[in-house]
Amino acid sequence: MMQLFYASTSAYVRKVLVCAQVLGVDEAIERLDSAAHPIERDERIAAFNPLAKVPALRTESGLCLYDSRVICEYLNTLSQGPLFPTSGEARWTSLTRQALADGLIDAALLARYEFSARPLEKQWQEWADAQLKKSQRR
Repeated sequence: MMQLFYASTSAYVRKVLVCAQVLGVDEAIERLDSAAHPIERDERIAAFNPLAKVPALRTESGLCLYDSRVICEYLNTLSQGPLFPTSGEARWTSLTRQALADGLIDAALLARYEFSARPLEKQWQEWADAQLKKSQRR
């Protein structure tokens, strides 16, 4: 069974879990709750991922994978799924859409951190607005 270090609050973990469900491999993944934190490293995660970030997946063969993009590609290949075509324009379109989704997650997280983690006197409204504007563009 594969093992996935996760945090229920992580959008990147949710992305992996949605891919696993779509691909029909979610039952083959043991979920290992973690305490991923930007300052205090969770050494359990660091054993899988030197960055100590989630998601981090250990395959049945013991290979450690991290970053949601890599894990989603792995799950797609494992299940011979349709999420990431192997070649041609369809592959590049799919990978570009994944990069767009990750960029939107990044922008939303940066805006959230601006107001939830920074002291009031250091918050920058215009910067947060610029991050959020990325998700509102059509």
